[in-house]
Amino acid sequence: MRQPLRVLLVEDNALDIDLALMRLEVDGFDCAAQRVDTADGLRRALEATAFDVVLADFVLPTFSGPEALAIVRAFDADLPFIFLSGMLGEENAVDMLKQGATDYVLKQRLTRLPAVVMRALGERDVRRQRTQAERALRRTETHFRQLIDALKDYAVLSLDPSGAISTWNTAAKRLLGYEAQEIVGRRPDIFLSASEREDGLFDAELEQARTLGSCSDDRWLWCKDGHSVFASIVTTAIRDERGALLGFSKIIRDTTEARMAADALRVAKEQAETANQAKDHFLAVLSHELRTPLTPILAAVRLIQVRHQQGLPEIAGQLDVIRRNVELEARLIDDLLDLTSISRGKLSLNFEPIDIASLVDHVVDMSADDIASKRLALSVSRGADATRVSGDAARVQQIVWNLLRNAVKFTPTGGSVSIALSNPGDETVAVTVRDTGIGIEEAALPRIFSAFEQADDSIRRSFGGLGLGLAIANTLALKHGGTLSVASPGPGQGATFTLSLPILPEQTAPAALDAGPSNQQKARALKILLVEDNEDTAFAMASLLEIDAHEVSVAASVADAHRHIDAGPFDLLISDIGLPDGTGLDIVTRWRERRGAAPSIAITGYGMEEDVRRSREAGFSDHLTKPVSFERLGQLIAALTA
Repeated sequence: MRQPLRVLLVEDNALDIDLALMRLEVDGFDCAAQRVDTADGLRRALEATAFDVVLADFVLPTFSGPEALAIVRAFDADLPFIFLSGMLGEENAVDMLKQGATDYVLKQRLTRLPAVVMRALGERDVRRQRTQAERALRRTETHFRQLIDALKDYAVLSLDPSGAISTWNTAAKRLLGYEAQEIVGRRPDIFLSASEREDGLFDAELEQARTLGSCSDDRWLWCKDGHSVFASIVTTAIRDERGALLGFSKIIRDTTEARMAADALRVAKEQAETANQAKDHFLAVLSHELRTPLTPILAAVRLIQVRHQQGLPEIAGQLDVIRRNVELEARLIDDLLDLTSISRGKLSLNFEPIDIASLVDHVVDMSADDIASKRLALSVSRGADATRVSGDAARVQQIVWNLLRNAVKFTPTGGSVSIALSNPGDETVAVTVRDTGIGIEEAALPRIFSAFEQADDSIRRSFGGLGLGLAIANTLALKHGGTLSVASPGPGQGATFTLSLPILPEQTAPAALDAGPSNQQKARALKILLVEDNEDTAFAMASLLEIDAHEVSVAASVADAHRHIDAGPFDLLISDIGLPDGTGLDIVTRWRERRGAAPSIAITGYGMEEDVRRSREAGFSDHLTKPVSFERLGQLIAALTA
């Protein structure tokens, strides 16, 4: 049966309200909700309706969460008040709890909300029971003893004005182990540790209860047999009608199981966070170690191709094979890192207006060599009038490139591939990629966008791959508010993939795709400092840069790089990040001190988004991930030094 819950939401964001109510509904609450976002509205709502709980944001346009707390507490000191905010830091949270807030929940962790609400309602009920017990005490001593003795889950102690125990119920005996005759007349600080007794903790509790009316705390108590229990303790000052102090009541509830569960959860959370950090570090190191050997291979292939364009025609094909497989290996590493970022929710997107037609043209240019090598017939149709979308240009390009790459990969030599732009509706632009390749069985279509899935094992054996590209592309499409769909008549009859994205209004100007300078654009001759500790990579890269008429000085460590920077002017810094005696971040700091705004490029095997962000924050102009495309490097050098 669903639990009715009257909720007062002090919130100005409708979406946050919907998410909170949805979370409560999912966990069995039947919510009747009212929203306010002004102080006057809050007061009117409290006067008109008896609510079970108040959920309040910390920051509001016209007044603040602390003001809302003060209004609610002035109206009803017992009404559960929970802060539900994405901006409440630990210091503010503690301060609000001291001012009377029941609890707080971060909007990023809404799954905690139902449990916190349930606990707040339970604590409210406990407070009401305590009040009823205190009233019963004032009515008759006999009724008080009967009521207190009937409480099985609460140890209830009466204290005289000096703090000595005067009554001791059955639950207290069961919890703490003392018979009434053993404990009456003694002070409850017997349950505290020696250090707490020396610090005068019990006397401080009595003073707070005497001054404020009550004192609440949670702590470990020591029982007669030497074992300890974690307890929730409320000490209340009991006064007569004239305000004279009659004594104190002390209500103790055993919360050991809840404390142990919370401790276990905290430890498990810390272990999980540590494991995630270790996994991230492992992936970064693994990526670096896998990428690093690929760079000298790719550089050596490029160096041979440049130096012996005419002299070694018989191995030209084999060099292309090496290059393509090195690039394939790098793509597999990128896919694994992308999938990890997506699963951890760490994939960041930089949205801006882009023209998807220009992006498609660029992807076609990128794939031209692979299409030509398989003698495929390619047709490109630009039938869309509206092609402007909001997206991360690099990631949208990644989706389209993945679709075209798969079409080329799975289409036999001599087949055909088409890519078409269209507007299936007034608010949508679609990119459709068709091929005459191996096709997809109907049973495989539902799982085609799942990670590590391919239509069947024969595809993996014949074509390789991890089955990540389409999973990543599908997730990226969804994050752009679009869809990625697939259709195939069956095996041997080709496949059709369609990317659909919402278009931008006509007045929104698209950003030009940053494809870098043209292949024909070359940088002027530069004096370059290359920092690379791998001798093979350093030799090949320096040789390629020198072929383009650059003067290259090579450093193999941070200290060596610092000496070069201090010794003379350079036009450009190209630096690895992981070095024997430090990092490239140390180098770029010195570079900026000596060379100001002179351009710098990080080239490293660390390619996760966090690595790129750190490079740019440290001062690098750009970040390239190994293995480096030397065409891309040349274009970037030209762009940075133009």
